[in-house]
Amino acid sequence: MEMKRSLLVLTCTLFWGMACSASKSIREGEWSGTFYLNDTTRMPFRFVVNDSGFVFVNGSERIAAGDIKSAGDSVFVTMPVFDSEFRMKKDSDELSGTFINHQRISNQTIRCKAVYGVQAPLVNDFELNDFSGRWSAVFDGDDPPLNVAVAEFAQTANRVTGTFLTPTGDYRFLDGFADGKSISISAFDGSHVFYFTASLDHDTLYGHYYSGTHWHDTWKAWRNENASLPDADSLAFLKPGFTGISFKYPDPDSNLVSLRDARYKGKVVLVQIMGSWCPNCMDEAMVLAPLYDKYKARGLEIIGLDFERINSFPEASSFIRKFQKHFSIHYPILFAGSTDRKLRAQAVTGLKDIVGFPTLIYIDRKGTVRKIHTGFSGPATGKHFEKWRDDFYRFVDLLLKEK
Repeated sequence: MEMKRSLLVLTCTLFWGMACSASKSIREGEWSGTFYLNDTTRMPFRFVVNDSGFVFVNGSERIAAGDIKSAGDSVFVTMPVFDSEFRMKKDSDELSGTFINHQRISNQTIRCKAVYGVQAPLVNDFELNDFSGRWSAVFDGDDPPLNVAVAEFAQTANRVTGTFLTPTGDYRFLDGFADGKSISISAFDGSHVFYFTASLDHDTLYGHYYSGTHWHDTWKAWRNENASLPDADSLAFLKPGFTGISFKYPDPDSNLVSLRDARYKGKVVLVQIMGSWCPNCMDEAMVLAPLYDKYKARGLEIIGLDFERINSFPEASSFIRKFQKHFSIHYPILFAGSTDRKLRAQAVTGLKDIVGFPTLIYIDRKGTVRKIHTGFSGPATGKHFEKWRDDFYRFVDLLLKEK
C-alpha cells in the first residue's frame, strides 16, 4: 500500500537486530538544533526536513542526509561522506539524543536536541555593532606560522556569515548572529562541529573557539583590510638533495601502488595528501575528481594518500571507498597510515614534513616536484577559492603542455 507523503516518512528497517515497528513521521519544515559542548556552552545548528531527508544549513551551504531509519520512537540519521550519525528519540515536535563521529578515537559523542520551528535569539539592536569586513586573527593554541588566520565576515542586520582562512584551510560556511558587541557563528558539516564566539573590546575581538567536545582555544582579532596569510606554497618542502618523492601504499583492495609504476611514467602526477575526515580535503576532491576525468587523456594522473585517525586498514578502506563513491573519484586513493605527527612526517620519502591537510604535490613528467601547496581555500572563501581554482587550472595546463 502506497502512503501519501505530506510528511517525511522514515523507512522502516532492522537496526542492531531489532525489529522495526511502524514508520514514524518527522514534521516537515525548519528545525532548530543545539549541541551541548560542555556544561555551559551551547552551539546552535539548523536543518530542514523535506523530501531530501534532513538538510543541514550553514549559510548558503546545504548538506542533505537522506539515509534515515526508525525503530519504535528512535530515529537514526546517517551523514553522507563521513562515518557519523545521529541517534535520537522522537517526542512530538522534539528530537533528543546524541551525535556520534565514529572516525574519532575519543570524544566521539555530543549530546544534542532539536525542536520544530525557527528559534532566533533575542538581539539587543540598540547597541548592535557591524562586524563585516576583514580581520587579522591569532589563535593561542597553535605555534607560528599555523596560529594566524584571516577572518572575513558579512553582516545583514544581526545575521553574520563568513569564515576563517588559515594556512591549512578554512572553517567553511560559518553562520550566526551579532548581538550588541558580541558575535556567535558556527558550522556543522556532518563531522565537524565548529563554534566561534567573541566580544568586541574597543577595536579588538576576544573570542573562544570550540571544535566539538575535544578542543577549545582562545583567539583575538583586529580589523585589517590588508590581512594576509603565509605563502601556502612555502610551508611544506623537500628535504635537501631531493627533487622528487617516493612511496608505496595499498589501495582498498590491497594493491600496492607506487610512483614507479608504469602507469605514472612520463605523466603529470598530482599527489593529494588527505583524510576522509577532513572537510577541506572534501572541498579539494570536488575539484580534483572532474579535473582527472577531463585531463586523464592528456597525461594527468592523481593519487590520494589517505591518513586516518584510526590506524586500521579495514576501517580506512571502508572510509576511502565511501569517499570515492560520494565524489565520483576515479583515481586511486591509498591508505598511508595514521595522522600522528611523527608517523606522517616519515610517510613520504623526500618530503620534509606534512604540515596540514590537505597538501597537494605537483609532479612534472620527469618526476620532479614543481610545487607543494598546503591547505585549501574552499567555496566558503568566495573570491579566494575562485583565484586558487584559476591558478590551479593554469598551472596544471602548463605542466601538461611540457614534454
